[in-house]
Amino acid sequence: MKFSLAHLPQQVQTDLRHIADFLLRRAIPTQDPRDRYTPSRIRHIILHGCFTEDHWTPDSKLRPGECAYSYNLMVIVSAHLCDILAPLERAVAELNRSGKVGFPVRLGFADTKGRIDRKLRNGYLAYDEIQVRGTVIYSRGEITEDLFQRPERPPATTHLARAQGYYDHAFPLARRFLAGAWSYAEKDRGAAALMLNLAAAEAYEALMVVHILKYPPSRPLAHLRELAESLHPELGLIWTGRKAAQSFDRLTRAFCEVRFRPDYAITAAELNVMFGQVEELHRSVAHICRLKFDALKAGSRARPGKDGLAIVRDALAPPKDGGLDKGEG
Repeated sequence: MKFSLAHLPQQVQTDLRHIADFLLRRAIPTQDPRDRYTPSRIRHIILHGCFTEDHWTPDSKLRPGECAYSYNLMVIVSAHLCDILAPLERAVAELNRSGKVGFPVRLGFADTKGRIDRKLRNGYLAYDEIQVRGTVIYSRGEITEDLFQRPERPPATTHLARAQGYYDHAFPLARRFLAGAWSYAEKDRGAAALMLNLAAAEAYEALMVVHILKYPPSRPLAHLRELAESLHPELGLIWTGRKAAQSFDRLTRAFCEVRFRPDYAITAAELNVMFGQVEELHRSVAHICRLKFDALKAGSRARPGKDGLAIVRDALAPPKDGGLDKGEG
């Protein structure tokens, strides 16, 4: 875990300080001016996701509005999550409307430390990854490398056997959803869009179950993406750029709109972009899982020893053997 923002681009440092200050002010139990010295109920704010990758430097160039970066936050509160969650969500929405930060703010995880420790014991290892790779942007009191109680993990050989079994079910299912989408591409674009949503969701689930040995507790596509990117932030590069970000938005909305809106419509060009992005997601997930299996075979449970940008570059390089083809396993 990092405890300084100095390695990040200057714009990101400025944004994160503003975000932390804004959330702390909104989390004071009462807005009465007489209570301005009342401590916030927030204990820690930790950045995770794309800005925790190792390639960032203070001189890195960013173009807000043209890339799919976001400020993914874990907020640990003192107690009574139900009392503070709504104010936090309103504060995040207000931040995103304000135009004062360069990238969207996403409140992916908000919880008490005790509940996080219980989830870790139950296999929710996304928190464990955040502990290893996150950046602390605010802390009230002492915070150490061992913020959370890490669960015991199975030996690499056991993890490999279980992960391979899960993967052999989940990833071929994702490929079959993609094949189904191709079969409907010209006959029914709405049905194709719905199957693309399922193909993307199942790919994210395949990645998660290989790493945490349990299916994620929630299934909406946007949440699955956030969970997956908490483990491998480089997956966010697939949705970088205005066109790709719009494509993900259409992909997410397709799950409900195709089924419940009789007037649902999507153009052939929009559908074609969605096909391209989901195919890139599948190739990236397959590549990351292969790296994970190779590490487990070597007796290691650590992350692949490769930079995230290199992982995506290798995953999306033209395959020598023809690679994956239109949803075929």
